[in-house]
Amino acid sequence: MSRSRKSPNKRLVVEPEASASERTERGNTLTYAGIFVLALATLMLEVLLTRITSVMAWYHLAFFVISLAMLGMTAGAVLVFLRPGWFSPADVTRRMSESTLGFALAIPLCLALVLAHPLVQGGSLMDFIGLLGSGLALALPFVLAGVALTLALTRAGLPASRAYGIDLLGAASGCALVIPVLALFDAPSAALLAAALAALAAALFASAAGSKLRAPVWLGLGLLGLALINASQPFPALRPVWVKGRHEDVSHYDSMRWNSHSRVTIEKHITAPPFFWAAGEKTPASFATPINQRQLVIDGVAGTVMVELGAGLDAHAYLAYEMPALVHHLRPHGPAAVIGVGGGRDVLAAARTGHQPVVGIELNGLIVDAHKNLLRSFSGIADLPGVTLVQDEARSYLAHDRQRYSAIAMSLIDTWASTGTGAYSLSENGLYTVEAWQTFLQRLTDDGIYSVSRFYYAANPGETARMLSLAMASVWHSGGSDPRAHIVVLQNREIATLLLCRSPYSAADLDELERVAAERGFNLLATPRKLPEQPLLHQLLSQRSPEALKQFTDAQLLDLSPPSDARPFFFNMLRPGSWLLEREQIDKLDLRYLGNLVASQSLLYSMLVSLLLTALALLLPMRAGWSELRALPKADVAAALSYFALIGLGFMFVEIGLLSRLSVFLGHPTLALAVLLGGLILFTGIGSLLSARVPLTNPRWARLYPLLPALLVALASLLALPTMRPFQDAAVPIRIAVSLGILLLPSLAMGLCFPLGLSLCEQMETARTGSTPRLGPWLWGINGAFGVCASGLALACSMVWGVPVTLGVGAACYLLLLLSTHKLTS
Repeated sequence: MSRSRKSPNKRLVVEPEASASERTERGNTLTYAGIFVLALATLMLEVLLTRITSVMAWYHLAFFVISLAMLGMTAGAVLVFLRPGWFSPADVTRRMSESTLGFALAIPLCLALVLAHPLVQGGSLMDFIGLLGSGLALALPFVLAGVALTLALTRAGLPASRAYGIDLLGAASGCALVIPVLALFDAPSAALLAAALAALAAALFASAAGSKLRAPVWLGLGLLGLALINASQPFPALRPVWVKGRHEDVSHYDSMRWNSHSRVTIEKHITAPPFFWAAGEKTPASFATPINQRQLVIDGVAGTVMVELGAGLDAHAYLAYEMPALVHHLRPHGPAAVIGVGGGRDVLAAARTGHQPVVGIELNGLIVDAHKNLLRSFSGIADLPGVTLVQDEARSYLAHDRQRYSAIAMSLIDTWASTGTGAYSLSENGLYTVEAWQTFLQRLTDDGIYSVSRFYYAANPGETARMLSLAMASVWHSGGSDPRAHIVVLQNREIATLLLCRSPYSAADLDELERVAAERGFNLLATPRKLPEQPLLHQLLSQRSPEALKQFTDAQLLDLSPPSDARPFFFNMLRPGSWLLEREQIDKLDLRYLGNLVASQSLLYSMLVSLLLTALALLLPMRAGWSELRALPKADVAAALSYFALIGLGFMFVEIGLLSRLSVFLGHPTLALAVLLGGLILFTGIGSLLSARVPLTNPRWARLYPLLPALLVALASLLALPTMRPFQDAAVPIRIAVSLGILLLPSLAMGLCFPLGLSLCEQMETARTGSTPRLGPWLWGINGAFGVCASGLALACSMVWGVPVTLGVGAACYLLLLLSTHKLTS
């Protein structure tokens, strides 16, 4: 007798079905998790693309391409507004999953396409079309991410305060994650990792919608595997094929390594005569004997030479004829500091004259690691007695260092890093400001010398002139009355070396300088005993007071005023009226050595393109959605648009202004970026979450809450420098804590504005039309578009008028919100 499949003695236990509210709560939790991961992946990709395009192209061109890419987010928001039929309420979560899955899939495809083609810089129509094509290719993934985030924030039925807050918290996490990820992965592999995280977000959205997880899970695992395989290769298959417009041949490289602000390639060693920046005209022929050396190249263009220590310091006597090393002949003993170790030649020059100790301060951790680990036996400087290599930013290190040095050398040091999320830094550099040079002078012994080398071009010595202007202002600010008594300038070929003595030069010093210059073949361009023959430098050094110097520099074609922490743009000497000069005019004015002319023009052109695309984002929806907009009073639509345009502008003006402040205070540009973006977005996200507690039902609160961010931003602008100044020489963790303290209150207040504004607009739209609000995606797009425009505008504002004005404009944008909130609540 067969047994029954069901035992009559056992009851079938059926789990009770989850209630509708439980299913909704679970779905919302998964949706919030998806928003967090998607925002993390999106901002992580944005920062990584800034790093990748900075290797492929010049930094200003990277800004242009990334601006186009980030406008893709706006395009995604506009698409949601223009095609509401594609995103019905019942399908919103599923559409979020599909668009996020498309984002994950588009990242490797579009990245591979862009990496295989050059980002050229030229004036022809074809060059512009090629550049535009690369920008559009990078924009495609962001269009899909923009669709998903717009749906999440405006169509998913979630509280705007919570959804936007979680979006910002995810973005803050993405900023912070880039730094450790780039310590383990190259940038293209890290972009694949961001794509894998996007696939995870798609899986979370699919689970919230009750859809199958097979496609996003398999795609995520595949992308993760590709990232690991690509990163495991010495020269990854997915990497920039074209660097700075030329096809890159990796066969002569020993290694290729990335970190969060550079890519460093190390070439195989060659045997060749020693490299000189500015060898004296009387350098003995015997010093042309070939030696083993390697070239280290940062981002495909900034090269530095590492020589093999070999038999010891005596084998490098040729360095005595390198003009930037002359400071060590004048002050051969006592402690010495080298700002920017590079290949280590300046450290060798200091050590061979007898300095003890020699402290080499290098910003780039990959360079320090090459000397300490990767090429330790070849370089040898890490094992020299008394030599210490420090990975730090020189200004911040010397600010809290208590050692006094007889010589501090800084030879041809630039910071061309792109230090913002799509915001080109235009060689903003805290090493070349009056405040920085005061710090360096304070670290010298009473007769110590600070040596700086920059490029020199006799027909128009822009960099040299501004270096002298900066030296004169630094002496005056340090209490000196006659800067000329402290200044010596030597010149050879295209290099000028400033020797700035803390005290006036003695007659013995000047006699020795004249003797050595004649013996080794250096041109004494300026000394306390003679003015330069070059007319511009002659007039500059003839100024007898800070007021006279200002009057003189204001009258020049180039901006030769001494840079300050409020305008730390040493390398950008062009006034706004020169930004649109034609190439023929540039050649006539002998400005060809001013590389930032092209950067300034690219910045201006990118702003114009951003403004044009923003206008399209504004006008196309107005035309396509005219039937919906016609139901609303024009004044209400204008108030809504101006509100979201102003918060986009205001946020970026505050971000760029504070980035300049923190870059100087924290020193390390990557650290400043991480602290700024991470802290700003984190606190803004918390502010968004707290916005739910603001009683919009109270008309006074609804109209006046913009006063809070306006006042707190203005307060932060006024108090930032006084707050930072006492902590300038504090340890890094303390300076980070001070920075976060400065960011906290204005960021919390700024976080209120988007969700509260969206709620006001939805209430207005419902009251006027009696239907479901539809303007949300468009307003989200307007916010993003004006934010992209503001990144360039804020940078230009800082360059022309200074950081305090930039922060003031940001505060004014939030103050003007009062006009919009008054109309939206009336």
